[in-house]
Amino acid sequence: MTANTHSNNVILYGRWERPRSSGLFGRTWGETLFAGGVIVSVILLRLFTNSWPLALTVLTIGVAIFIPLIIRRNGRSGLELIAMRFQFWKGARKGENIYAGGVFGVIPGAARMPGIQGDTRLYEYELRNGDRFGLIHAKARDHYSVFLDAQPQGQERVEQWQINAWVHNWDLFLANLGTVQGLVGCVVVIESVPDNGYRVREEVKRLVDPAAPEYAKRVMMETATERVSARVRNEVRIQLTFSRQRSADSAEVADQGAAIGRVLSSIVDRAVAAGLSARTISAADLCVAAARAYRPELTRELEAMAGAGEHGDLRWDMVGPRGCKGEWDSFVHNGYRSVTWEMSAAPAGTVAHDTLLPLLAPRADLEHKRVAVVYRPHGIADAVRMVDADFKDALAAEQAKTGVGSAAASLRVDNTRAARQEQARGAGLTRFGLMVSLTAPRDADMPTLAAEVEGLGSASRLTLQRMWGGQDSAFAGALGLGIVLPEYASINRRVSA
Repeated sequence: MTANTHSNNVILYGRWERPRSSGLFGRTWGETLFAGGVIVSVILLRLFTNSWPLALTVLTIGVAIFIPLIIRRNGRSGLELIAMRFQFWKGARKGENIYAGGVFGVIPGAARMPGIQGDTRLYEYELRNGDRFGLIHAKARDHYSVFLDAQPQGQERVEQWQINAWVHNWDLFLANLGTVQGLVGCVVVIESVPDNGYRVREEVKRLVDPAAPEYAKRVMMETATERVSARVRNEVRIQLTFSRQRSADSAEVADQGAAIGRVLSSIVDRAVAAGLSARTISAADLCVAAARAYRPELTRELEAMAGAGEHGDLRWDMVGPRGCKGEWDSFVHNGYRSVTWEMSAAPAGTVAHDTLLPLLAPRADLEHKRVAVVYRPHGIADAVRMVDADFKDALAAEQAKTGVGSAAASLRVDNTRAARQEQARGAGLTRFGLMVSLTAPRDADMPTLAAEVEGLGSASRLTLQRMWGGQDSAFAGALGLGIVLPEYASINRRVSA
């Protein structure tokens, strides 16, 4: 990503490119090699067996695979869509998309979370300064995740130069993550939560002097109650996921937590420099966030407890739904229906710092909305190799195309050249994606609400598509509670590419 200064000191950002390899006739190298392999196989079979039926059979099979491979729909190949449909059908036939929790449920435990979240465990450790932080261990991938509560400063009555500095510092924050040993990914979740004013009132109670006059205390409480006019607020958390730390004394979770805690303090300092009032999140607060997502009917009670600084007896094996079902187009849980979208294409052209504002702003008609931005920084060595390979591939594609295709290829050359130059100056290279999740009562008008979300995506210059066939996993990935969704892909990455 590069930045250009606008005439009114607003910086525009862009030049993102999806890495790809260009083969013959506009196809990727994988598709080109597959087609060449089929043709060579047919010729050799004809020469050595002298059998036209056998050669035609191989050719027919190759064409049947090649055509779905080259057909693209919303960034996915036809072969990938067929595999997704087959996997969903196979799982639904076995009943794997239905979950029954609770004491008498099929899954043992009080109410564990379903799917890929079900194999996670929650622990809590302490930093050197005394701050507590929750750590989620995803056993399936041996990943360890810690979390930051990172409320942005906001841009009201802030000079443009200060906003530009914050964006630049956030860029440095992401670039520095590429140097952190064992970092798998960073997920930033902006979650809309119904606000009943409990937190504000409890904070006012804490600040008011008990010895103050009754009239003054009454005025403070009434003022606080009147100011809670917004019924939806945003909460922001950052998930940092690590693989097993080689610097730890052993593979035990406690030793891994100690090793991650040693680097977490410096990461918090970098987040503060990016304009975020960052602090670590405790295990109890993570339980509240998970329960609020899977059991939205408890939001009012959870908000009341959190406002009073209490969490009751809430445990990690109690936050899941009593029952849920993963459908092809949605995820049904505890009388609510959730739909998750993914970004199929980044914004075309350049954008300003507030491009995502329509999608991120809290709205009363979309009380339970969640936007998750997934960053996967490359290490320095991988970044150098990738930008060089992308630049060489773009040059080769430009020389092989004419007309309109040549113009697009030239633009790609410019973008990859800029990325190569900036990486040489110390910039980082990061893969990113975005997911949007919406939860509403099961009897709500979901088609209308879904159209609203897709409209907000268009206003933010994003192309959103529903994550068909994987709504339960997509919901878990958009929570930002220990899951880096690309690491759980069930389709071979070469097919996806």
